[in-house]
Amino acid sequence: MTSRPKYSQLEIERRWLTDERLLPDLSTLPGRRLITDKYLSQGRLRLRKIEGGDDVQYKLCKKYGKCSEIVEPITNLYLTAEEYELLADLPGRMLVRQRFLYRYQDVPFSINVVVGKDVPVIAEAEFASEREARECEPPPFCTEDVSGRIEYEAVRMAVD
Repeated sequence: MTSRPKYSQLEIERRWLTDERLLPDLSTLPGRRLITDKYLSQGRLRLRKIEGGDDVQYKLCKKYGKCSEIVEPITNLYLTAEEYELLADLPGRMLVRQRFLYRYQDVPFSINVVVGKDVPVIAEAEFASEREARECEPPPFCTEDVSGRIEYEAVRMAVD
């Protein structure tokens, strides 16, 4: 990709496999969310429902493809429940995750546990700059950096 699409923002994100034996007790972590993603067929659109706390959020996201192993332009559109339900009827592949928030060295990490599928637990963090991302020291439970590996992208773990 040579130019950033109009209205998009750069998502700067790193992802790591985790050693599940070293993870903190997830039930004690704040900010627990249930995330239901539907990756719509025939494109790069993701429909997302985020449940947790006192509210539910609905989003439609367009991912444009990676600029580097950790940078990708994205556009989010926030939806009403009615708009979400209308789009939820479109064909696509589903992925449901429990997301737990974990702070390490003043960096907020997300720990993602896929529901109903035997896949690795992945920790991720978003950053304001590529420099900040590359300098980040992950928590001790993080093992291999899989930021640039497509087989560990959520869309690859989704099922029909």
